[in-house]
Amino acid sequence: MAAFLPPGVVFIPNDEILIGYYLANKNNEELHIFNGSHMIKEMNLYDTDPFELSPASSYSIYNDRHWHWYCFTAKIDEDRRHCMTGFWKKKGNVRNITNADNVVLGTKTLFVFYLGKSPNDSERTNWTMYEYALANNPQARFVLCRVFDCPIEMEVDDEFGPISDVDETDCDESDNELEKFHL
Repeated sequence: MAAFLPPGVVFIPNDEILIGYYLANKNNEELHIFNGSHMIKEMNLYDTDPFELSPASSYSIYNDRHWHWYCFTAKIDEDRRHCMTGFWKKKGNVRNITNADNVVLGTKTLFVFYLGKSPNDSERTNWTMYEYALANNPQARFVLCRVFDCPIEMEVDDEFGPISDVDETDCDESDNELEKFHL
């Protein structure tokens, strides 16, 4: 998918753009194709484990150190989402995502991937997922997920995700220059 972008351009949308543009347009049944609709693919995220996601299945961003996958998946109302060898467990509180006028656009929920079939015999991994859902739209068919592998040395807060001087899209402070290039 990186071939769709001109050289030197990276895909690092902020939370407001993910919800207010991509997710809102994806859930608009009148729009089948919108500007940038090819950037995030639709897939059943729970048919595979996060470490088996391929770069072709959704979108990976900048350099060989940090890969992020973005995908639209069917809305699920469970605190745990089961996969092949483990499950995604909800951590912390659901955060509201607002626009510049403080209007709530949607929510952002943190999940961490655990290997194992039950909470009693599972092992936490470095895989993190943020699930974005539209606010006040119970008819929405899709949520947007951002999945990434956060290094062990990165401290993770259960409510707000990776702790750094930059947004959680960045698990390494040395890449903070890329934050300027939101599409």
